[in-house]
Amino acid sequence: MSRRDEIIEAALRLAKTEGIGALSVRAVANAAGIGPTTLRHYFPSQAELRQAVAVAVVSGSLDDLAIADDTREPVQRLYDCLLQFLPPSEDQEAVLGGWFELYRLALGPESLPAVRGLLESGHRTSAQVLQRWLGTLADQGHVVPDDVDTHATRALALIDGLHLNLLLSPERFDLEVAREALRWFAERVIA
Repeated sequence: MSRRDEIIEAALRLAKTEGIGALSVRAVANAAGIGPTTLRHYFPSQAELRQAVAVAVVSGSLDDLAIADDTREPVQRLYDCLLQFLPPSEDQEAVLGGWFELYRLALGPESLPAVRGLLESGHRTSAQVLQRWLGTLADQGHVVPDDVDTHATRALALIDGLHLNLLLSPERFDLEVAREALRWFAERVIA
């Protein structure tokens, strides 16, 4: 593992144990067992460190699965990929609570700029992953190429709305309803 990867791993461990707000240059350097100057060699700015952590979080949780496998139905491939944005049933409450806490720390009255940067980076990375999936399907002729960015934006809005509804209205809005919404979206996107 490279030194850069070690720093990112230390930042991920720190975020998991002490919360996202703990991701300062000094704290991450301490967690990685290096000095702040060494950390700045690999991540010249706080924004670059946050971006790398966000990419690691999103990349670690979103897989391309079989999106390029043209022997499978394109709707099913997109749906399978989109399902990764939903929490697993056994961890639903904890995952949604963490998602909400991230938004609260990034945008709430006591917002932390570092957390907002991490949220923005994660959002950008999620959009890039969605664009990659949709771009693959567009290259295969299943999605209109000019619609890839619009569909990625709509998918992010749908996913955020699903998370909020799962958190606020679990008695009427469960994972099965969320899965149906993602299936509906995948069916509308495929040309």
